[in-house]
Amino acid sequence: MLGTLAVLSSLSLAQVDPASGIDFVTIGAAGNAPWAGDGTLGDRAIGRGGVDYEYRIGKYEVTTANWVEFMNAALDRPLDDRLPHVRAPQFWGAAGAPPQNGGQRFTVPAGNELRSVGDISWRAAAMYCNWLHNGKSLEREAFLNGAYDVSTFVTIQLPNGTEQFQDQFTRSPGAKYFIPSWDEWLKASHYDPNKQNSDGSVGGWWRYSNGTDIPLTYGPPPSFGGDGTGMANAGFTLPGSQQYQIPLGNYPQTQTPWGLLDVAGCTFEWTEGLIELATGERARVVDGSFYGSSSTQLDWIGGRGGELPFVDVLFYGVRIGTVVPSLGSGALVMGTLGFYGIRRRRSTSNAQMQMCLCHGRGSG
Repeated sequence: MLGTLAVLSSLSLAQVDPASGIDFVTIGAAGNAPWAGDGTLGDRAIGRGGVDYEYRIGKYEVTTANWVEFMNAALDRPLDDRLPHVRAPQFWGAAGAPPQNGGQRFTVPAGNELRSVGDISWRAAAMYCNWLHNGKSLEREAFLNGAYDVSTFVTIQLPNGTEQFQDQFTRSPGAKYFIPSWDEWLKASHYDPNKQNSDGSVGGWWRYSNGTDIPLTYGPPPSFGGDGTGMANAGFTLPGSQQYQIPLGNYPQTQTPWGLLDVAGCTFEWTEGLIELATGERARVVDGSFYGSSSTQLDWIGGRGGELPFVDVLFYGVRIGTVVPSLGSGALVMGTLGFYGIRRRRSTSNAQMQMCLCHGRGSG
């Protein structure tokens, strides 16, 4: 019995997963109550966030070190073996390197390992999960199936002229690595298993991802000229666009109750969640705030945005989920999610991004 408890304890404290190289945090409190709301109008998270199993999620969004390894595997390939849906991002900490197989190759300059990565589409993130699921194999099929079936990644034109993607809605049974569901993302970001409630109960929700009901203060960290009051990489710009160069983990005082870092700021994070529009369009749920966004409304639990899965612009990134290692065998059963909301249209200027996102999140 003591041996079993010791193993379970070590599993809960384990950090970097040797197979993926990702620092994972275990999210427990299986069967938690979902978010019940706090009376705020337009709250789309009511009834969401209840998860009845343990799972793991990245302490950080994917880092430059993580993504360079994937990009070298996916892009440094012969011309007749190029992969769909993946391209090198513009906003990360990598530098070019001589290719070995006729494609593109990258390296990570010292000090850039924890730089965040933008320009990630949902489809590229899904292929990253496939590659991890298949043990980082260089075989073509390792990128195309495992957690998600890439053959489903097609977009059709509806009669009314809107676009409808056909991508597999949720990961395949037995997926070892995955894009988190919206419920999983919400719980890891806003649920506190140790919250002391006024009725004497323990466990509950916070409006913001730093374990408080008070909006975050945005500003650069001291290492980038900040005065120490900044809590997230959002709401400001720096000379030379240095806000994109701030490594993950530079706001250690801003953590979710589970210990996740940079849920607010850096990139908008993809989830498996679905938004169903009145026009018949679907979009994937993205949540959190991002570089340059100035409204803390984006960090409120009831707000979120959405986008088509093939869009990859500077403020889209991802935080990977995985299963909890177990002493026995067994697969987690994941349900299909359905959400309703407004999708944000693609834009590349900060001013346009904020206008679109605030409009999209503020209307239902």
